[in-house]
Amino acid sequence: MTKNLFAFDLDGTLLNSGKQISPANAAALQEIVASGGIVALASGRLASSVAQYTTDPAVDPAILTLNGAAVFRGKKHNNELIYSARLEPDHVDFLIDYAHNKPYAFNFYHDGKLFSTRTGLSDKWIELYYNQTRTEYNFIDSFETLRGRSPFKIIFVGDPKELDREEESMKKTFDGSVYVVRSWDYYLEFLNPQANKARGLEALADAYSVDLDDVIAFGDADNDIPMLQAAGRGIAMHNATPGAKQAADSISEWSNDEDAVAKEWERLKVEG
Repeated sequence: MTKNLFAFDLDGTLLNSGKQISPANAAALQEIVASGGIVALASGRLASSVAQYTTDPAVDPAILTLNGAAVFRGKKHNNELIYSARLEPDHVDFLIDYAHNKPYAFNFYHDGKLFSTRTGLSDKWIELYYNQTRTEYNFIDSFETLRGRSPFKIIFVGDPKELDREEESMKKTFDGSVYVVRSWDYYLEFLNPQANKARGLEALADAYSVDLDDVIAFGDADNDIPMLQAAGRGIAMHNATPGAKQAADSISEWSNDEDAVAKEWERLKVEG
């Protein structure tokens, strides 16, 4: 194999619908490392949430968290932070004001923790997010105490139709000064424009002295588009969004529930 850095999105890609790495996919990761490759997990999740998938010492993956807002080398390198990009405080304060009493959860990612408030409007969306990621919430009475901060990311978690409207509106409002992206139908994310999976992938490639042409990236969602485009080869899952499929160099015949990662690895081995 000439490609020696492999970046995997988690939800909808490496993980099945049960939020597990299947035995076949786990074996593929081990084979990649045994063959001299480097594995990176690239997710919109917090590092603490990604960590539940980094327990195999034979793999020791690097982790690209929060859609590239914070990127770390593996445990053998003491989880060294190699790249970070935070939201500007004025954008944060605007979002705090805007989201007040809106019908969705407001997720605030700061200093390795997830903050939110519980209301009658947010409870079911908080429950949905926790069930999807198992990320622990830190509940506060008001976001007023977080004004002026620079979190890595903010997410609106809510009804897809509501978020469709918010996405269109927010892209016009920020006009590129904030990276506004959907990572799932129920998630609308806000990040520093320098925080995306392509930037994170570039940082990882540089840290491990790998040319981007020698990177293979796997993804399924719109937030994976920059990574799929930046990699030497981008592979979209069969279950990927239309945008991710268009950005990829190839589209897998298989979904995340059909061990697509393992089967694509077998194909790559044959190609050499």
